[in-house]
Amino acid sequence: MRATPYLLMLVLAAWVSPALGAQSAPADALADLAAHQDVFRNALATVAPSIVRIETIGGALPPAARGQRPPAFRQADGPTTGLIWTSDGYILSSTINFARDPTVITLTLADKRQFIARLVSRDTVGRIAVLKIDAADLPAPRWAPADQVRPGQWALAAGYGFGSDTPALSVGIVSALHRAGGVAIQTDAKISPAHYGGPLFDVEGRVLGICTPLGLNEDELANVELYDSGIAFAVGPERLERLATRLRSGHDVHRGLLGVILRPEGDPPRALRVIQPPSGPAAAAGLAKDDVITHVDDAPIHSTTELRRVLNRKSAGEDVRVRYQRGGATQELTLTLATIDQLGPPATQPAASAP
Repeated sequence: MRATPYLLMLVLAAWVSPALGAQSAPADALADLAAHQDVFRNALATVAPSIVRIETIGGALPPAARGQRPPAFRQADGPTTGLIWTSDGYILSSTINFARDPTVITLTLADKRQFIARLVSRDTVGRIAVLKIDAADLPAPRWAPADQVRPGQWALAAGYGFGSDTPALSVGIVSALHRAGGVAIQTDAKISPAHYGGPLFDVEGRVLGICTPLGLNEDELANVELYDSGIAFAVGPERLERLATRLRSGHDVHRGLLGVILRPEGDPPRALRVIQPPSGPAAAAGLAKDDVITHVDDAPIHSTTELRRVLNRKSAGEDVRVRYQRGGATQELTLTLATIDQLGPPATQPAASAP
């Protein structure tokens, strides 16, 4: 566990400290270390019945996204992880575990029962996959209320992989909230492909989020087993709850784009200027080059980061209200967000990263 070296340093510090006494200090420090270990083990034991082992068979490599080179996608070659979402058989995992669109998905519960699962839907923004098995009375975990999650608290990650029969455990803290475009919790707990699709949880065994590779771009995803940035991400319950009905009913969620290329306006930036003729929904709704976008869904927009945070609360197919300035006059319109493939031919469409 990652916390162990730190705790061992505490043991050594206590042992050499004259103020603590040469005889009693090591025993006291070791007792503290054992207490920490018991907390971690008990937390894992609490959530472990809800963690599932996933294996996939077959499937073709996905086509390269427009403007990107074909990925290798070696990450789905071994056991991966999921978490029971509902007691009636819905399972959460990460889309990275199903990049090959496998022909067969087998799922093993903690009690060793095995099922054939079907892939119901994908949230391509949060990189969350939803599976379904024909089962009832499954041990769904407790989720920590989002308003009780704080930076600095313990965070543990668990998942199957690399031939293990029990979940591998890593320990860290919650580093930050509302990261990766506002959709994720950031942690310094060591998260590898074995953990993707598994839970990030607290010392009470309550789930904080589902571990997904949100810190990786498409090229890095192709070789994800080699990647370790020192930070990792988990999608929390707010996004899952908001998308629950859509995902469970079999509808994929895709990033929603306006169809504009933007540049910060002002110093410091106070809005975003449209710097090329719009395409897709922005063009259809009447936005034009040199319009200055000030608000989206009543949220002030000063940067592309703020815009992405707002748009990440929506998805392709949903409407947003855009307030903008043209010729000194403030105007407002409503448009329907589009996927990148709906923005028009490559000659006129914005870059993939542009909202």
